[in-house]
Amino acid sequence: MKAIMYHYVREYDDLLPNFRFLDFRNFGKQLDFFERNFGFVEKEEWDEALTSGLNETVSGKVILTFDDAMSCHYDYVFPELEKRNLWGIFYVPSLPYVENKILDVHRIHLLCGAYDGRDILNILLNIVTEDMIPDTKIKEFRNKTYSNQKNYEGVSEFKRILNYFVSYDYRESIINDVAESLDYKFDPDNFYTSVENLIKMNSAGNIIGSHSVNHPVMSKLSRAKQHDQIKDSFDFLNRIGCIQHKTYCHPYGGFHSFNNDTIDLLESEGVDYSFNVESREITINDLKNSKHFLPRFDCNLFEFGDAS
Repeated sequence: MKAIMYHYVREYDDLLPNFRFLDFRNFGKQLDFFERNFGFVEKEEWDEALTSGLNETVSGKVILTFDDAMSCHYDYVFPELEKRNLWGIFYVPSLPYVENKILDVHRIHLLCGAYDGRDILNILLNIVTEDMIPDTKIKEFRNKTYSNQKNYEGVSEFKRILNYFVSYDYRESIINDVAESLDYKFDPDNFYTSVENLIKMNSAGNIIGSHSVNHPVMSKLSRAKQHDQIKDSFDFLNRIGCIQHKTYCHPYGGFHSFNNDTIDLLESEGVDYSFNVESREITINDLKNSKHFLPRFDCNLFEFGDAS
């Protein structure tokens, strides 16, 4: 069974000339490719696999997952799934709904989309100081991040510094400083799928899961802060009535992005299963023994999945 990971599925925006996204037309072509070559896992088949393990009927088939609750998931993805009688798992960070703000991880994407990567990296390097980078895992983060992404020059390092290296005590203010130096304004309106539309997607048979509160690298946090990220995000989903499976997706993904505390907390919170990022198929052993780091392929590893 192949779980596929998507983020932005949308159209080109001339205000974001360098933005990396999967064109919605190529999304449709990729679904055609999956249908011809693998087929899709039915919702009932997925339910059965979670309780009884894999069987031959789902071998090699595809499950679709979508991260970050982007408005394009409702505008472009949901209608395409409805047209094809397909379903997906949509992972939602809760902070944008509580505070009406764009998460730092997405503000970084917007800056990378609006400007040349070399220019914003130079601005960033003039702002960041050594005392803002306390982490001891810099070598690991450098070696294991953005290996599957094809970014413009400067973008990977810009993202790596802000997402992995700098302390969260400074990140928000650093991004504010970069944006201010460019006179760039962030507009949270309509950036994420609305609560009303999440409920519609859930009612149509899609699964809505937790993607933490504000999408941190969990391995950078204390156990107590990780607990808050997991518990508070599920509390939000409960409040809006959008839990079918109690499922979670590790922000950023990769084994460097979470730790044993994360897995222990997912178990203690009664989470049914969680997705990681790892380019291989889900096996029986995964569902029995590794249910909180199930592997997913990035969509760009398959035909028609390259970012525009």
